[in-house]
Amino acid sequence: MESNRTGHRFKKLSGKIDSRGIALPSALLIGVFALLVLTGIYFALTKLFGSSQTIKTYSSVRDAAAGGVHYAIATRGFDIYNRALNGEISDGHCENFNIQFRLQNATGVFDNNIQICYTGRGEFKTGFAKERVIGSGTAGVFEYWLLFTIISETTGPQGTRSRVEAVYAR
Repeated sequence: MESNRTGHRFKKLSGKIDSRGIALPSALLIGVFALLVLTGIYFALTKLFGSSQTIKTYSSVRDAAAGGVHYAIATRGFDIYNRALNGEISDGHCENFNIQFRLQNATGVFDNNIQICYTGRGEFKTGFAKERVIGSGTAGVFEYWLLFTIISETTGPQGTRSRVEAVYAR
């Protein structure tokens, strides 16, 4: 009887290895890696190639033109500001770009042509407080504003048009 037990134990240890307990964790791990690869491919295709930009929907052509001004300040304003501050661009430098938008009660996609121009530096007027909402730095460092003009022109359905002109000081 003793020899029978030892033989059974030896056969069990040297025979097939039982791998039933590792199947579920390995399947979950493979699934997580596959999702990471798919997520990486998605972000590479959308972010790197710029295809993830959503087309905004506005209630009117006028709102779309105003939204174009805000978009220009948020996306292009900081870059142009830094280049103007470093002296890389001069007065009168303009950049043009186009974004698309939709209207709530209309079908189709419409164009918004935006132009942002660096117009130069503006002096602080005497009597104005150095504390300000927008400005080109702290009160002791800069004594001027950097001025930008932004023109946003939209074309909507049936030839409707709107134009918003803005001056941005930073």
